[in-house]
Amino acid sequence: MTTRGTFVRSAAALGAGLAGGTPVTALAATPRRKNQVTDADVSKLYDAAKREGKLVWWTGHYTQGAAEKCAGAFKAKYPGIEIELLRQTGQVLFQRLTQDLKSNVHQVDVFASTDEAHMTILKKQNALAQFVPGDIDKIPKEFQHLDPDDTYQLGDIALMCINYNPKKIPAPRKWGDLLDPRMKDLLSTGHPGFSGYVGNWVVAMTDKYGWDNYFKPFAKNNPKIGRSVFDCTTDIVSGERVVGPGADSLALERKAGGNAIAVAFPEDDTILVTAPVTVLKEAPHPNAARLFMNFYYSHEYSMTAASTFNLPLRLDVPSTTGIRIDRMKTYHVKIERLLNGIPEVIAKWRETFNV
Repeated sequence: MTTRGTFVRSAAALGAGLAGGTPVTALAATPRRKNQVTDADVSKLYDAAKREGKLVWWTGHYTQGAAEKCAGAFKAKYPGIEIELLRQTGQVLFQRLTQDLKSNVHQVDVFASTDEAHMTILKKQNALAQFVPGDIDKIPKEFQHLDPDDTYQLGDIALMCINYNPKKIPAPRKWGDLLDPRMKDLLSTGHPGFSGYVGNWVVAMTDKYGWDNYFKPFAKNNPKIGRSVFDCTTDIVSGERVVGPGADSLALERKAGGNAIAVAFPEDDTILVTAPVTVLKEAPHPNAARLFMNFYYSHEYSMTAASTFNLPLRLDVPSTTGIRIDRMKTYHVKIERLLNGIPEVIAKWRETFNV
């Protein structure tokens, strides 16, 4: 069940390359939804990508370890193409990419963010290539063609929930439980100025409850503030803190490893984040970039994601934990709200928390 409202989108079930590195002709033109990538296109892309020899992937999706496994799965399927991987928080990657583009530096092929608003900004700058993966119909219909013009697509579905130590406290039921004075000095959280996932959560809490009603009491509980959304999980596993807003994936992975951590999906909505991926228009390895973005929608990619406790994109690949978003109460902040909402809450966050 998905919350519906002003800021909510409903969630459903989850020729060879030319000289000089130009992408293959069939894919260089604006792709149409009725003419998705075919197996023949992929074969030609692979031949051209092998001549390019590598691709550069900047991603805010997943942990470092999970991203490396996805890169490894790609190299296993497509030998001869190396991946230069940079995994950082979404806001940090976006700022670095923006600086590069302003300086007319083009080193990134595939950019995967945790904040959909980044793509809207880059799209206005004409920095994104249009591309439609061949298996786009294998993901939930709700998330197909995230951008109507296909300059970016869905790269990850993340869930913001409550991470906690079950040996220290009972399972929180609602987001408001984090405001209880008994939570003082027990909380850990990331920073919306660094993490797109945390930014989505902060905007959602602001819209649902109001800044003064939620974050001022939250601040009184003296949360430890890191950067990444995964810092909350790390703090709980280390014993430094006990509870906080975090992603589901790393917490579930650590739980499976025998650590004292659990995940609570709040009664007043788990925050669903649609994290986008795109091929840069001036990608230095355009064929490898398109091949890799097409790989995002492959069976192998979803299987690898599921093995790292992330939600698979494809409907024909089950999640490791059996989580089904169509059976959860979720809240999804629309792209129109994120564009203004993220900068607004970053400014308020720095004022309220002095970080």
